[in-house]
Amino acid sequence: MKSSKIAVGLFAVSAVIAGPALSQDEQRQVLFIGCNVFDGVSESLTEGRNVLVEGNLIASIGDASLSTEGATVIDCDGRTLMPGLIDAHTHLYMNMPGGVGGMEGGTWDEIGPRSVHMANEYLYSGFTSVREMGGGGSGLKKTVDAGLVDGPRIYPSGAFVSQTSGHGDLRNASQRNPNLPPYPNDSNAQRLGITYVADGVDGVMTAVRQNLSQGATQIKLMAGGGVASILDPLHTLQYQPEELDAAVRVAADWDTYVAVHVFSDEGIMRAVEAGVKSIEHGFFASRETLQLMKDKDVFLVSQMTGISPYLEQNPGLQTKTNQAKLALATDLSKDFVENVKAIKPKMAFQTDVVFATSELLRSQLDYEKWFHAELFGNHAMLVAATSSAGELLAYSGKANPYLDGPLGVIEEGAYADILIVDGNPLEDISVIGGNEKWYDAEPRSRDILTMRLIMKDGVVYKNTLN
Repeated sequence: MKSSKIAVGLFAVSAVIAGPALSQDEQRQVLFIGCNVFDGVSESLTEGRNVLVEGNLIASIGDASLSTEGATVIDCDGRTLMPGLIDAHTHLYMNMPGGVGGMEGGTWDEIGPRSVHMANEYLYSGFTSVREMGGGGSGLKKTVDAGLVDGPRIYPSGAFVSQTSGHGDLRNASQRNPNLPPYPNDSNAQRLGITYVADGVDGVMTAVRQNLSQGATQIKLMAGGGVASILDPLHTLQYQPEELDAAVRVAADWDTYVAVHVFSDEGIMRAVEAGVKSIEHGFFASRETLQLMKDKDVFLVSQMTGISPYLEQNPGLQTKTNQAKLALATDLSKDFVENVKAIKPKMAFQTDVVFATSELLRSQLDYEKWFHAELFGNHAMLVAATSSAGELLAYSGKANPYLDGPLGVIEEGAYADILIVDGNPLEDISVIGGNEKWYDAEPRSRDILTMRLIMKDGVVYKNTLN
């Protein structure tokens, strides 16, 4: 059946809505009744609540006496109403099959439509906001905000900023350095603006300013080696302290912050001392370093798939070099979970999906939800994917494109980014799609059946409530 936009008055129909139901001007008031609310913070549900949405904000939360004449009424019938999920580390543009080699053969007329597919998949997996951590500018964000395609709110970082032979230097060994004349832009990723190879204080400042000029809400730097890349050994420290400091100062001039990809304890310490506010991955962090992060309100943003035994099956990590890196990373991260549990730094949820679309993308999103909850508990996972991630998004200060209210919480004045799910996710993470299987998971359709309603910015994108 050809998809169509269905008016709010038809919410009683058991149907998946393939696009926004009504504009914000038309959809002035929606009243959710009979809801058990997870507010993004509490360790238990608040039962029997009514939640009133006006425009794109939550206007009131009360008991059965809360009602508004003329509002469209949606009966939760005892289901859980909760904030839309936030993924703090996505790569919507890193979507070509075949890993780094596949990206080298990509063109924007293929990468662009695939990024739309990725955005659509995240939204219908319950993610109403994402922090896009490298690979593209603000074009997709603007397209989603204009209502032309279905997707989450996007906080773009712009191109990766990497030193020569860093984690974002996506050349192979035969390709010339784009910063050494007379051979500019030899890497396809550099030509497309997916990554900037920038060395020295001046080069880093120029790259950061370029990203900010293109609508970046925060900056992503590569500050250490990685598993999936080719030219950077895992142990390497990347960017000198003065280069990191320069990036932090330039971002601060725009009232925003720097996030860094880094695994090693020494690399994390260097980045935190330079003033970065978000450590991506951080699997080798010592308790001392995690305590420093906690003291300085620096977020730890780690994808638990990065320490999963499933990871050796990843199609993008099958070369001998990648497998050797993975084995070393597995050994060096063996104390990660216990260290984090002991120190309890601020954490935000991430999936870090690259080079996977459709069923592979869905299975990784579902597994990440489950595995994070398995390691740290359902409540910790839910907080990391709602209120805590919302706090991280707000670190973007005046560069934040969404300033009407907080994200990741159910409270008066917050954005009306809302999920209604069957069951209680504090007890059963599968109701938001969590699945203990990854590569051997049964393929699922785009829609998570237990996720009955998805609202973003006061607009309903899916509703299967009777």
